[in-house]
Amino acid sequence: MTKAVRGKTQRDNTKANIKKLQAAGLLGPVDLRKKISPDVIRRMDKYRAVLTGKAAVVKAPDLATARKLRKTLGLTGSGKSIVVPKEKGETYRLRKSTGEIVSTRKGYNEGEIIHKTLGGKFPTKPAPSSGKRLYYTIPERQRGLGKLKRHTFGSFDEMLYYMSKYEIDFEDIEDRIEIEEVSTGSRKDKQRQKKIHDEREAGIRRAKRKQKPAKRKPAKRKPRRAAPKKAARR
Repeated sequence: MTKAVRGKTQRDNTKANIKKLQAAGLLGPVDLRKKISPDVIRRMDKYRAVLTGKAAVVKAPDLATARKLRKTLGLTGSGKSIVVPKEKGETYRLRKSTGEIVSTRKGYNEGEIIHKTLGGKFPTKPAPSSGKRLYYTIPERQRGLGKLKRHTFGSFDEMLYYMSKYEIDFEDIEDRIEIEEVSTGSRKDKQRQKKIHDEREAGIRRAKRKQKPAKRKPAKRKPRRAAPKKAARR
């Protein structure tokens, strides 16, 4: 490939990325006849996940709804567009009746479909469909000077116990709770069960270490130095 053809290909890729961001509502008008400005380059770097397919764009009906969802869910975006991380084959849409962002993707078993819900008013106690299991995920959040890690729970009651233990107000976080529905016994279900089991076992070990006082090792006694021998008198 010659230098001229290689440069042309790079320019074509840049133009394609710009048009993709413009279609998603993440970039304003750009004069492609001129040199690309640093601001446009920074915008492409910021939304690199959208260009590589690792994030999807959901468009809200108005600016107020988009700002609210971005703030409550900790997402990025511009204008009415909301950038949401996605997995392979996952499609997002905004449910206007409830203001929720919902997604669907194929599971690992034949005919299995995984549903996920973000934002909106959290139901009192969601009930799974027949042969399905619900998982609840609290995303990572700032707590004082530290952070609470992302946690997934296999039941609604287990999540409530965790929130009461760490004094987390349900109303402050209900918009950010992710609900995922998977088929019982599927590969995804087994992965979730193993992760929850490992986290529970790690928590039990930490609690035991705190309750059990550490054994003090006996101090090592320094060997006494032998007294210097007195010189014999002549």
